Amino acid sequence: MSEQIGFIGDIHGEVHLLDRLLEKAIPKVSRLIFLGDYVNRGRASRQVIDRAFLLALNGADIVPFLRIGGAATIASYIDEPIDNNVAAQLRRSVPEEHRAFLAGLQWADMGPDYVAAHQLASDMRLDKRYGIFGHVPQRSLTPSIDDERALIDTGCGTLPDGRLTCFLWPDRAWFQVSEDSNSAV
Repeated sequence: MSEQIGFIGDIHGEVHLLDRLLEKAIPKVSRLIFLGDYVNRGRASRQVIDRAFLLALNGADIVPFLRIGGAATIASYIDEPIDNNVAAQLRRSVPEEHRAFLAGLQWADMGPDYVAAHQLASDMRLDKRYGIFGHVPQRSLTPSIDDERALIDTGCGTLPDGRLTCFLWPDRAWFQVSEDSNSAV
C-alpha cells in the first residue's frame, strides 16, 4: 500500500461525489483525512456523516471543521417537520452514534512535515510545515497549490460545476470528481 495521505476537501452533503472519490482514493492512500464541511448544503448530509462514521470505524482519520446548518442539512435528518420546534426535532432525529462521532472529531492534524485543517486560523503556526486547507472555494475548480500550502476546496456543493478533490501528500498530486466526469492531474 502507498504511504500517501489523502486529504479530502469540503463535501457539503454531496454523498454521490464522495462515494465516487472514495472509490478512487482508497486504493491509493494509507490514510484518509477529511478537512471538513461535510454538511450544510446538500440534501444527503446525513449520508455523508454515515460514510465518515463508517470510515472512522475502519481506521480513517477524520479531521473536521463542521457546520451543521441550513435547511438541506435539517431535511436530511427530518423528512417533514412535525411541529414548530425544529431544533428539538433535529436533536431527537440525529442518531446518538452521529452525535458521539461528531463530538470526538479533531480540529487539525499535524504531521512532522504538514499541518491540515479546515481553514488556516490566525493563531495557527505552520512552523515550516506544509499547510493543507479547505474552506475557501477555488473559483477555478482546481486546487491552489504552491510551495507552502494547498487550498483544496474546489466548490463541491457550493459553486456551479463544483468538484470534490483529494490531495495526495507527500507527492502533492491531486484528483477530483464532478457531476459529469472524473478529473485527474
